[in-house]
Amino acid sequence: MATAPPAHMPPPRPSRDAPEIEWQLAAADLDAVRRWLGAGVATAGLRIEPLPPQSLRDAYLDTADWRVLRAGFALRVRREGAHAEATLKSLRSARTDRAERREITEALADGAAGPERSEGPVGSWLHRTLGNAVLRPLFVAHTHRERFAIRQSLAAGQLGEIALDETELLDSAQRPLERLHRVEVELTKGNPDALLPLVEALCDACGLGPARENKFAAGLRAATLRPPSD
Repeated sequence: MATAPPAHMPPPRPSRDAPEIEWQLAAADLDAVRRWLGAGVATAGLRIEPLPPQSLRDAYLDTADWRVLRAGFALRVRREGAHAEATLKSLRSARTDRAERREITEALADGAAGPERSEGPVGSWLHRTLGNAVLRPLFVAHTHRERFAIRQSLAAGQLGEIALDETELLDSAQRPLERLHRVEVELTKGNPDALLPLVEALCDACGLGPARENKFAAGLRAATLRPPSD
């Protein structure tokens, strides 16, 4: 008989191809953010509700000649417990005030197999793009994530999520490189403008500012990997 996953572990997400809209904020002190969120401050009628934390292991991959990056994407394989999913993230944001990028995700039925062997939208894209080229690991990010739902009321659906991330970057040989402390505010549904007052209040109260680079860029820099610029 199959064993049910722990109650805190979310089920695998269905395959999707949709914009990812989020604010990525650098945080010198996550404790200040925790205190502010724990105080139950309501901004623009929004409520903050704690969610179960996550422990994530993200491996970023590309070919030796950077075929994924040259096509405008970063490839990430995320593992959480027994679940694994592959994601293609567009490298270019449609806006400068927040990250707004295309994201293609599919669950990996066989977590031990590479994403290029899957048959969903990510695997199909990789089949077309890689040809005979082989994926290689670039770096790994281990993240402890504290999560908070953003709602308009206790009974309303979730508008977005706040994530407090403590991330350790490691090179392809699992050697530690750097630690990152980030706050991400991601839109789940609706108009991004609805979350803007909350983002501004969070930045003002906790001394946050826009992150200079996303985790993919930070990982490449920390691992001293220099992909082609053209």
